[in-house]
Amino acid sequence: MDRFFVSCLVLLLVFLLVLNCVQPNPVRAFGYTVFQEYQRFLLRLETSSWPALAGEHFLVKYRPGDEVSARMVLQEAERVYRPLGAFFACFPGEKVPILIYPDRVSLNRIFGWGSEESAMGVYWAGIIRILSPREWLGDVPEEEREAVFRARGPVAHEYIHFLVDYKTRGNYPRWLTEGLAQIGEERIAQAAPLESGCPDPAPLPLNELERKFDDPAWQDYSYALAREMVEHLVQKYGPEKIPLLLESLGRGRSLDEAFRETLGVGVSEFLENYRESLAE
Repeated sequence: MDRFFVSCLVLLLVFLLVLNCVQPNPVRAFGYTVFQEYQRFLLRLETSSWPALAGEHFLVKYRPGDEVSARMVLQEAERVYRPLGAFFACFPGEKVPILIYPDRVSLNRIFGWGSEESAMGVYWAGIIRILSPREWLGDVPEEEREAVFRARGPVAHEYIHFLVDYKTRGNYPRWLTEGLAQIGEERIAQAAPLESGCPDPAPLPLNELERKFDDPAWQDYSYALAREMVEHLVQKYGPEKIPLLLESLGRGRSLDEAFRETLGVGVSEFLENYRESLAE
């Protein structure tokens, strides 16, 4: 029986590989859907005993004793749902899962990170995971906590990552989603601007930039450059092009094809225009 199962699995993989050579876009979309569903299955196993708080568009799961944080997170998520949805022309049809972890150790453990990682939120595979506000708000007075969480919390940023992934079906470069998340949370969700530590980023080849986001020595630079490039894209071509660009990527277009289809220029020309704007 085991041998039969393995044989069937091998045949399926061979079939998908052959089909991918002929029609890569449907195979990529199918793989994306299967992977997302698998991650949601693991989510149900991981959080089966966690309390849950359901809103109109989000499902927040948290550890016992952290209901106050869960309500704060849900309130903020519902607040940004419509303005961000309008900007990206994307309103998911099912509740978006948000998991709250009580401390950095438990959040980092999910991704195998060490103690040097200090992220307050992470989006991956259809799931938003955030550090409990209770952990980092510290001595902020009770009456100021909601305002501080709105300005500095990760909900809008991570939800934008969700929307970009959802709309493109996973077909996007890191710099694009990181740039959109920074601009979207500031302009649309009214979050406090991030301090980039690199006020005037110089261009870097995109293939190199993709590898720099997780390098501590390059993170400030990478995020600043991503923000500047997306800022240039929005200013030059208009915010209305963003949903169209993401939809084109969602149809399986390459980044260059999507740029040409929606902006009328290829990636190389876009980057050249960006470099010229730095000299102005």
